[in-house]
Amino acid sequence: MTRENFQVNLRGIVEILSHHLYSSPRVYLRELIQNARDAVVARRALDPTAPIGIEIEVDQYGGEVIVRDEGIGLSEDEMRSLLATIGASSKRGEFLAARRQYLGQFGIGLLSCFLIADEIEVRSRSARGEDAPTVTWLGSADGTYTVRRAEQPLDRPGTEVRVRARVDDREWVGYQRVHLLAEQFASLIDLPVVLRAAGTPERSLVSTRTPPWAMDEESAAWWCRQQLGFTPLAVLPVEVQAAGVRGVAYIADSPGRVGNRRGDVVHSHGMFVAADNTQLTPHWAFFVQLAVEAGELGLTASRESLQDGELLGQVREQIGVQIRAQIERLAERDPLAFARFLEVHDKGLLAMAVHDREMLDFVVRHLRWETSEGPLTLHRIFRTRGGAQYVTGMAAFSAFAPLMRARGTVLVNGGYVYGAEILRLVEEDRTRYRGLEPFSVEGLLRELPHPSGADSDLAARIRAHAEPVLSRLGMGLELRSFEPDSIPVLAIGLSGGFEVEDAEEPDPWAGFAEEFVTTPRGPRIVFNLQSPPVRALAGDMDARVRSEAITGLYVLGLLMAGESIDERHSELLSGTLRTLIEAATGG
Repeated sequence: MTRENFQVNLRGIVEILSHHLYSSPRVYLRELIQNARDAVVARRALDPTAPIGIEIEVDQYGGEVIVRDEGIGLSEDEMRSLLATIGASSKRGEFLAARRQYLGQFGIGLLSCFLIADEIEVRSRSARGEDAPTVTWLGSADGTYTVRRAEQPLDRPGTEVRVRARVDDREWVGYQRVHLLAEQFASLIDLPVVLRAAGTPERSLVSTRTPPWAMDEESAAWWCRQQLGFTPLAVLPVEVQAAGVRGVAYIADSPGRVGNRRGDVVHSHGMFVAADNTQLTPHWAFFVQLAVEAGELGLTASRESLQDGELLGQVREQIGVQIRAQIERLAERDPLAFARFLEVHDKGLLAMAVHDREMLDFVVRHLRWETSEGPLTLHRIFRTRGGAQYVTGMAAFSAFAPLMRARGTVLVNGGYVYGAEILRLVEEDRTRYRGLEPFSVEGLLRELPHPSGADSDLAARIRAHAEPVLSRLGMGLELRSFEPDSIPVLAIGLSGGFEVEDAEEPDPWAGFAEEFVTTPRGPRIVFNLQSPPVRALAGDMDARVRSEAITGLYVLGLLMAGESIDERHSELLSGTLRTLIEAATGG
């Protein structure tokens, strides 16, 4: 049996790779620069003293771009196998050990030129022999190619690639367009890449720029403003030495959208890969934008993204660890910057903490919550106060925070976006956090003392006057005595108000042991017997004035509970104020 090679339809390969592999015709220049750079690296591995120049010549009137390098060059046999075996690299053999230093594969990359041209000419002279001839490869978009000895030999080893654009694609070989693309693709390559217009001696260096990860913090921030368009709140270095990854993480100065983070700027061995990559930053770090050298991380065939794999996952995880650790160090060394970070990104941090346990722990340690004792982190509450209670509504916090402060219990406001979800997660995670409980109105009422002693007679008189009025308003009455006396009433059990537990069923045998005080259900007004306005209800006054005063306290309780006041309540309040004013003026 005779073994035969597959017959490759080169025209079909050209069509697939040149029109479906790459995102834009602009990549043709990147591929040419990558090939030239790889050829130079291979030449330097053979001869460390070899020249390292790359030149891009633009003949915009002739519609041509020519890329020259003084790299390893190609022999005639390599020329013949260049496209006959798609994906084969011209950099194998003695250079295989240095494969990670190369960016691409010459054969595939060269096909990108067919995005703008119908013909590509490659002249090359191998550096592996002193008398190596110059060979010309001429490839066509129809899938054919020829190889022959060059009529005009090169003076020295290296390669020259000439691309003549189709008439409809001449925009891609204009000098200004090529200049912009060359600076984007090659600015961080660590060897000289020069650009010149055909027929002129002037050259423009477009490479060997200092990357942001090699700059001081101030310069790196300036780079961010120029290239990314924002002034970072902080510049954090990141590095994974085992993978050769190095870069900076910029913290954005405006809130981002969780799940819609800015992409990262990625380079590979100095060559630009992408400005919108999302593979290197953990999903929770929505507030970060990276500028990074990808090092040993492999590129996909199009060289526009990174190959997924175990190494990429490990690098991403390590970058996340470093970002989180440096943000925490920022809290120690620059509290103002850290406070600004929290101010800008607090909502996003809470959103991520709902799904990420590590971010939840970060929020517990660093995010300051509104509490009855002022702004505090949950970590500090657990450490210094032993625990706290929380509410999930703004109205409940406003109503009960002063009372809880007077009782020495911390009340946390969870009425903000994601606040309730975060506090419930903390409450449920008993292995890491202990001491956070949901606030219970009924629990509070059970702790507030009932009238006793001298207040018993006062309470009886107030109850006699208040219950008929409140009953007509559809409210029950509770009498308690608590601090601060600046809170005359509490409204509880309202339909749109605070979360209220069902009152415990009374123990039918409790009366045999001690006096059992039942707690009525439904909407109620709690009168504070320590409050001067409430105590005044027991005094001598006109019955109509007292009734209106009780009505006014009822409306005040609704307002303090965050209830919406309708037209009926407005009329009640207006009548109360009119009666009290008339009584005060003798009207």
